[in-house]
Amino acid sequence: MQSEPPDGRPADDPGVEMAPVRITSELSNTGNQRVLTDWIRSQERYEVVSTDHAGLPAADFDLGIFDERSLRDHGTEIRERKTDASAFLPVLLVGSDGADAPRDTPGTSETEPAVRRLVDEILPTPVDTAELQRRLDTLARIRAQSMALERKTEQLLLLNRITRHDIRNEMNVIRGWTELLPDDIDDADDRIPRRILNSTQHVVDLTDVAREFAETLQTAGDPDLQAVELDSVLTAELTKRRRAFEDAEFVVDSEIPRVDVRANDLLASVFRNLLNNAVQHNDSDTPRVAVAVGECDETVSVTIADNGPGIPPDMRDAVLGRTEQGLDHPGAGLGLYLVDTLTTQYGGALRIGEADSGGASIEVELPKEPQTDLKIVNDEF
Repeated sequence: MQSEPPDGRPADDPGVEMAPVRITSELSNTGNQRVLTDWIRSQERYEVVSTDHAGLPAADFDLGIFDERSLRDHGTEIRERKTDASAFLPVLLVGSDGADAPRDTPGTSETEPAVRRLVDEILPTPVDTAELQRRLDTLARIRAQSMALERKTEQLLLLNRITRHDIRNEMNVIRGWTELLPDDIDDADDRIPRRILNSTQHVVDLTDVAREFAETLQTAGDPDLQAVELDSVLTAELTKRRRAFEDAEFVVDSEIPRVDVRANDLLASVFRNLLNNAVQHNDSDTPRVAVAVGECDETVSVTIADNGPGIPPDMRDAVLGRTEQGLDHPGAGLGLYLVDTLTTQYGGALRIGEADSGGASIEVELPKEPQTDLKIVNDEF
């Protein structure tokens, strides 16, 4: 069977020089190590990255081959390399019968579970070269696919930044020219520039959502959460929304408590998107947005209600992207999807209901975070 080259291109692609797969190996038996190194060097598509047995090579490598003893000896280094790598860095463990391990050393006959988790494939001994070739080809192909995915992700993030920059520039130009329209136009004509301004603001806000959504995609594993001042973040966003939507009315039903919640610097995006939606999807002559904050022993809830058309019960999962179609559902919105995603990451919950005015009422419940010296505040007014 002909294997794919490590970069995922067809093996028969003419005129293309393939980069060799860089392999580092360290077997505790010097004879086995020499035989393995010679075999790797005899393969055209592999390249040996040498090691001096004092640690992993300083040079980058694509694949590591170890036995039980060397895996234990260099477990910390291997873990750090795999953690720091931007793409999948495979480790192949060559099985050992323990003959080379000192018999009086506890635990040397079997690799500890924590170190064993660093292993991606296990090759039993005695080693069959055909099976070794197959395992190496598989691991090299997976790494190549991982590296290609990482490159695509970087390209998409770059495209996202460029697109947002260009859109914002053009929208700011449109908004600037609209604001220069004469003030003496009649009431009927006044609705036209007002709609233009509202639409341009909406597009600018969407670029913020796209940026923040991209940031959530870049987060590997669980996000880094810490104490965030709820009152500072929420008050700052209310101030900004009042400036952005001068024709809307924003009211706070009660004093916002001074409390820290478990979140990160994207908490502002949660409130910005909810406040924006309450105005931008509002069909009343004067959009009214009411904000209420409730505090319990372990959680804080922020409810944002409006006097718009509301969200029917059968559409509430759809607008949050919770259906099988996800964001492809015609009723889904990127802003509310981001709010739901961030709230879940914070360990909170989001609920949609009906406001007393008949519009939508969206409650975000967030866990409290004990006060620490390190916290995030928002002082951009």
